[in-house]
Amino acid sequence: MRFANILKYFFWERIGHFWKYSVTKRVLAIIAFLVAMILILFSNFSPHQVMVKTDEVATRNIVANITAVVVDEQQTAELQKQAAAKVQKSYQQDQYALANAKTELGNFYTNLRDILAKEDADKQKEIEDLVNGLTGTNNTAQIQVSKLALYLINTQPTDIDAIEQSTIDIITVIMDKPITEETLPTAYTDLDKQVQTLIYAPQAEEVVRLVGTNALRANLIYNKEATQKAIKEAEDAVQPVQKTIKSGEFIVREGDRVTAEQISVLEQLGIQRTRSYPVIVIGTVLFVLLSCWVGLEFLRRYHRETYNNQNQMVLIGLIVILVLLLTRLLTVIQIADRPEINALTGYLAPVAAGSMLIAILIDSRVAYFITMLLALYTGLLTSGNQIHFVIVAFFGGMVGVYCVSKLSQTADLAKSGLWISAMNVASILTLMLMAGNITLNSAFIGIILGVVNGILSAILMIGLLPYLETAFGITSMIKLLELSNPNHSLLKKLLIEAPGTYHHSLMVGNLAEATAESIDANPLLVRVGAYYHDIGKVKRPEYFVENQRGGNNPHEKIAPALSALIITSHVKEGVELAREARLPQVIIDFIACHHGTSLAGYFYSRAVEEDGAGINEDNYRYEGPKPHSKEVALVMLADAVEAAVRSLPDPSIEKVRDIVRKIINDKLNDRQLEECDLTFRDLDVISKKFCSVLEGVYHKRIEYPENIALEFSKRREQYGYDDHQPAGESDV
Repeated sequence: MRFANILKYFFWERIGHFWKYSVTKRVLAIIAFLVAMILILFSNFSPHQVMVKTDEVATRNIVANITAVVVDEQQTAELQKQAAAKVQKSYQQDQYALANAKTELGNFYTNLRDILAKEDADKQKEIEDLVNGLTGTNNTAQIQVSKLALYLINTQPTDIDAIEQSTIDIITVIMDKPITEETLPTAYTDLDKQVQTLIYAPQAEEVVRLVGTNALRANLIYNKEATQKAIKEAEDAVQPVQKTIKSGEFIVREGDRVTAEQISVLEQLGIQRTRSYPVIVIGTVLFVLLSCWVGLEFLRRYHRETYNNQNQMVLIGLIVILVLLLTRLLTVIQIADRPEINALTGYLAPVAAGSMLIAILIDSRVAYFITMLLALYTGLLTSGNQIHFVIVAFFGGMVGVYCVSKLSQTADLAKSGLWISAMNVASILTLMLMAGNITLNSAFIGIILGVVNGILSAILMIGLLPYLETAFGITSMIKLLELSNPNHSLLKKLLIEAPGTYHHSLMVGNLAEATAESIDANPLLVRVGAYYHDIGKVKRPEYFVENQRGGNNPHEKIAPALSALIITSHVKEGVELAREARLPQVIIDFIACHHGTSLAGYFYSRAVEEDGAGINEDNYRYEGPKPHSKEVALVMLADAVEAAVRSLPDPSIEKVRDIVRKIINDKLNDRQLEECDLTFRDLDVISKKFCSVLEGVYHKRIEYPENIALEFSKRREQYGYDDHQPAGESDV
């Protein structure tokens, strides 16, 4: 771990010193982080890009730097145009067309009859106006209008009725066929032919023709929206014309005129720059600033502990930069002659590795938010199906955080890679199905990349974790799992030299761990803290009752003040042992605070009995400090409760409940819990959980009937069993 120690010195000592004493350097560090992010993002825009225009003479040879499949946009557009031209226009039936035409006919003949029925009127003028309403005001028809007016004035009403009925019949026959705006001229021609078959006077035929032509209309209405949709579907159905461009192939030769097709190829290869670099830089800077501001504001509002912990902020920045650098590296890797794989390398972005590292080392809720930001950056660092890469990276990172948020064993780290792989594969296949472009080949490649991403993320996380832990002095769940191993040197020493304390610590750990989750405390941290909280007792184990055998109590031979000093000193001695063994500070806090400033009541009472009431109580108290967290306070209560219940001569359920409530109330009244964030509700939950666990341990035994007791007695005599416990008896 030499490299890890170097990292620890650099980050913990140097950067810690720098954060503590220099605001200027802190600002410089933030600027350095922003610059690194901008450079990583800007590196996605190739510095070897060109900007050429159509019909411009190329000043140099432009060659492809990768092998890729590109779309021949010109030929594809031509095929789409041909497909669109074959699409028939869409129409919808106008159910009221014939009825409206008949209504218009009826209005004309009704008005005509009204005019003819007038006595004192200029019928000639009114009929001409009525007919002009049909024909318009073109001069070529004026002579005919005058003749028609004279004819109609002298026509009998029965003839008018016949003319009207003929007009209706002809219109009905013609409009019984489909008519569109384009086929209206043909319908007019058909009407003219129908009129010519009538055996009427020429003027009557002209009236039928004029009125019928005016009433005739299309009975099929053009549906523009449906037509455009059909055209779009026809164009989309056209498969893009693709061609493979080989790495090193000439796209444009020096001295040639640049064509639109060549520019299209250059754009697809990423060689043609469509925007100027200053614009790209401005956009990149703004995006980085906005995303960083959103991240900092989120931490400031909802995770102020992390926001104020500069060590953790540096760690988050380092992990983000590492993940984005690896993502950028993976996106530039090209597999020769396999463009279909190169187009999907964005699925390899190891966002899940960064998510899991932040979840393990800092906080799972912070990790969820950082996962979202990393997924967005993944989309910007890749090309092609960017939204697909973002979604897969986001889902994979979320599953990674979930897998490591509640570790119970180190094997869970390896399992996380399998869960991430499964989520990646499911996401990739789902997105391919939604896009409608899934093939057996693309699905196989997607599955391979999804599995590789999950395994790669797990390997990367496991590889970086110990170095980051050491460098930043963080006690992760992995470190806690290592410390919970009974083979740890301090625990082995405790087992050998103070076995009673060792088993007491196990009981305290089990009792506190069973309660931790109910009050939103860390169960693993509580268990490990309980294992080490009494490690100082290995210095003088015989002075503690759980290690005393044969009724020999050395405290009976010394003064109460000395006894109190020996008892309370196990805290200080435990801290020294922990620091020598390089235990994390979070575990040392359990050792230092698990008694707070409590009073060594037994020895204080003895001192008062022997020397009177003038004894200074402070001399019989632990030095503290008091617990600052739920976890340490929980171990303090579990330690006191377990010791008290173990000392009961007949631990019945009622006695256990009474002693648990009494100890919790005593600690509360003694103000030992005032510096931690336990609530009264938490204390009530702790009391109930403690009682539930202890009642399962100190329960009453079954009273055996006489015949069973007699059988046990015979067996004891026959086999020499211990008089105090029948063979095979178990706790019930």
